[in-house]
Amino acid sequence: MAGGLDFGTVRPRRLLEWQEDDGRCVLLRPRLGPSRFGRWAARQFGEPHYRIRLDDIGSLIWKACDGHTSLADIVGRMRERFGARVEPADQRLAAFVRKMLKARMAAIE
Repeated sequence: MAGGLDFGTVRPRRLLEWQEDDGRCVLLRPRLGPSRFGRWAARQFGEPHYRIRLDDIGSLIWKACDGHTSLADIVGRMRERFGARVEPADQRLAAFVRKMLKARMAAIE
């Protein structure tokens, strides 16, 4: 368990829409909230979303946050793809997930 998260049971789930750009994820966070009115009002003033561009590590994590994949499995994928570059992988993943939860960009199953 790292960062207070049980890596064997926690399964994060994305809450934002996103796009892929050149292999990296771009998160689309509504400018004026997720309500129907907020989406409508944001469109009236131009771009309805803030665009949050993730790096290659963040993109791997974001894609794995499907509500089915455990944190333990995500750490394994991080280590397999990025090796020593991502260490300490469990701490990095815990920090990333905590930020996503706090920002209401993801939920845990």
